[in-house]
Amino acid sequence: MQIIIVHPRLPEARTLTVTPRLIAGMIAAIAAIVVVGALLLHYAASGISWFSGGPSVAERSREEARQQAVLRENINLLAKRVGEMQAKLMQLDALGERVAGLAGVTPAFSVKGVPGRGGLLVSPQPMSAQDVSSELDKLEAQLVERADYLSVLDAQLTTLSVRKAMTPTVLPVSQGYNGSSFGWRVDPFTGTRSLHEGIDFAAPVGTPIVAAAGGVVQAAEYHAGYGYMIDIDHGNDLITRYAHASKLLVKPGDLVKRGQRVALVGSTGRSTGSHLHFEVRLGGVAVNPNNFLAHGPGKQPVEPFSKVVTLPAPGGALD
Repeated sequence: MQIIIVHPRLPEARTLTVTPRLIAGMIAAIAAIVVVGALLLHYAASGISWFSGGPSVAERSREEARQQAVLRENINLLAKRVGEMQAKLMQLDALGERVAGLAGVTPAFSVKGVPGRGGLLVSPQPMSAQDVSSELDKLEAQLVERADYLSVLDAQLTTLSVRKAMTPTVLPVSQGYNGSSFGWRVDPFTGTRSLHEGIDFAAPVGTPIVAAAGGVVQAAEYHAGYGYMIDIDHGNDLITRYAHASKLLVKPGDLVKRGQRVALVGSTGRSTGSHLHFEVRLGGVAVNPNNFLAHGPGKQPVEPFSKVVTLPAPGGALD
């Protein structure tokens, strides 16, 4: 087959003879171009560029090794921290056990029965990420349990604190001496043997009288025998009484704090001299106030529990 080529720039027409060999060569050239293009696309898709100088296989291997080393180091560090947190948890359990003992609560987590551990380090195996995750889950569950237990312990301690504040352990008069103790004595008016249901503090008229514990004023009135008196209800059927006062500083229904002034010492009612008659009644029954005052902060019993003494006050015996 012949192809005639005519062009204005050509001085004369040219003839191109197309032979089967020429056609085969053109087909082969086109096929080679297609193959080379496909290979270039393949390497480009694989992230390897002959023209940009991409990382070699060796470089990629070194990068993967470095990343694995960093990951292992982080896992080991995390495993170490987990061990430290477990040790701290045991210390917290020991502290909680001591506090529970003070609060009168049975410890939920005791470290006394935990045996000591030790021995040679044989074939240690590093922890995997899954092992660390499992230990963290266990530690989280243990912390939740401890948090619940400590909440109960906190509530118990709060209750004890409130009970302490409501227990009469503060001396109602800061100055003065015990003029008549709790128990049987000779009555200063009749000369007969009678039961003295409180203790007396000899003090000058006007000496402040404070609440032995927090509570609510139940009575603030004049009584023929007690004179001007105050009853304070501390809850749980516990009442303190302050008698023979010269002046009352509170009224029924008032909420008083531990150590708050409630009255002034006097000699009203059935009394032979200036003093405070102090009673503690439990369920309506008079009990020895020394059993409570002896547990006050830095205080000693006003009198020996078994000793009953009658001392004259200035101007006479006390009621």
